[in-house]
Amino acid sequence: MVFTKPNWKTILKLCGPIFFIFLVLRVVDPAAAAEAIKSLKPEMAIVSFLVFILVNGTIAFRWWVICRRLKMAVPYSKVFPVYYISWFLSLIPMAAISPIAKLAFFKDEGKPVGITAISITIDKLFDILGLMLFSLFGIVYFPGSLFKELHLWAYFGGITCLALIALVFGARLWNVLIRTLRRYSNKKIQKLGKNFEAELSDFWSGFDTRFFSALFGISILIGLLRSLVLYLLALALNIDVSFGLIVACRALFGVINVIPISLSGLGTREAVLLPALSLSGISKELALALGFAAFLLTLCSKFTGILFWLQRPLPLKVIRSMKEKK
Repeated sequence: MVFTKPNWKTILKLCGPIFFIFLVLRVVDPAAAAEAIKSLKPEMAIVSFLVFILVNGTIAFRWWVICRRLKMAVPYSKVFPVYYISWFLSLIPMAAISPIAKLAFFKDEGKPVGITAISITIDKLFDILGLMLFSLFGIVYFPGSLFKELHLWAYFGGITCLALIALVFGARLWNVLIRTLRRYSNKKIQKLGKNFEAELSDFWSGFDTRFFSALFGISILIGLLRSLVLYLLALALNIDVSFGLIVACRALFGVINVIPISLSGLGTREAVLLPALSLSGISKELALALGFAAFLLTLCSKFTGILFWLQRPLPLKVIRSMKEKK
């Protein structure tokens, strides 16, 4: 099992912060952005933080649903703190620290490493699928001029065609989707350096549309809750913006953050917010303030995980044993 990270990946993560510094020094008025952050309403920020906790709870719930499907006898009351501790430990600039922590805690509970690794991989897979769906919303939302040139019948006609294609070729499309998901998960599992393909094959053999819809629905809910966090922060900064625009923004930088080019979204978030919020006449300084406030809120959310970590520190002996077996 690989626990180290190539230096080029660490350097790549600095791209976002470097871009943020560029925006502060060359694009916006730092003093005006700082004043905007100072005007933040604390009560709205607290509500936003509470919703952020709900986001983490929903992500942990999706992981718990996957664990149940894999017949892992682990209650949600244990899944949630393990997820939150891994969220806190992601502050450490170490490769794959979050999945390593999850593996270590579950192994300490006596859970098989292979099944745990599969649960983590599937959870990450559906997180990416949810982000992809939201990215489509962002792509459709922003080019408003495109829909001004289309007749309404053409728009709904396109939707009808897609529905007919899904109806006629639904079985084939489902098989293609499952093969793609199998291939992705197999590659991720192989990186762990263990032969877990048999367990993974058992999981996919029992995979059906009902379970897929459940995981996909939870992933969509997570995306909406993440957007609500950003929207509440916008209200806290007295930014008059629609929830739809915030969802579109969150969709785009959520997909960008799949690529490890930032630390907690710093820089990539602002790269989307500055041009996007200008559509509603929002100043660059307010857009930067919103992005930075979201970054600070993310850090605060991660730091609260220390409360769970103090109750149950990372089992280092388990991690050492996992290293020895790599």
